[in-house]
Amino acid sequence: MKKQLIAITFLFILIAPAVTIYGYLQFEKKSLKREIKRRIIAGIAEEELVLLKFSKEESKTQLRWEHSKEFEFEGQMYDVVSKKTVGDSIFYRCWWDHDETALNKKLKNLVADAWNLDKKNTDAQINLYSFLNSFFFNETVAWQPKVYASEIIFHKVLLHPQTFRSIIHSPPTPPPRRF
Repeated sequence: MKKQLIAITFLFILIAPAVTIYGYLQFEKKSLKREIKRRIIAGIAEEELVLLKFSKEESKTQLRWEHSKEFEFEGQMYDVVSKKTVGDSIFYRCWWDHDETALNKKLKNLVADAWNLDKKNTDAQINLYSFLNSFFFNETVAWQPKVYASEIIFHKVLLHPQTFRSIIHSPPTPPPRRF
């Protein structure tokens, strides 16, 4: 029971920072949306708005809608102030929401870091793993002794003397005796 409690505590300690930061950024995003809505209601000057033109087909494929008054286009967030349809074209007069775009990028990076989805980070981890793995011998190998030429000669001389003919012959007579 005590080990399980310790394990749960460590797991909470590991997960809590990421969850807290994610929650804080979501809170910031919602409060930012409320502030933008207040600005739109109060009336934004025409110079601050962006006019975007799409065909009906493009508006379905290129825009990622958060809800009916907010969409993402090419990684940027826009709040729709007015919409006008002329033939096959749709004109959106929008507030270019730089703050929400920055918050979305922070959230995306946070999720990528938490789940190791960052391409550069993943490549670096793979390279580090390969480098550290090169220090260890993981495969089992059937080792076979290698026979070198010097061992062959040694083997022939000692174990099979009849196959080795020496140039030096033994003396025909025994050596003299010393008195």
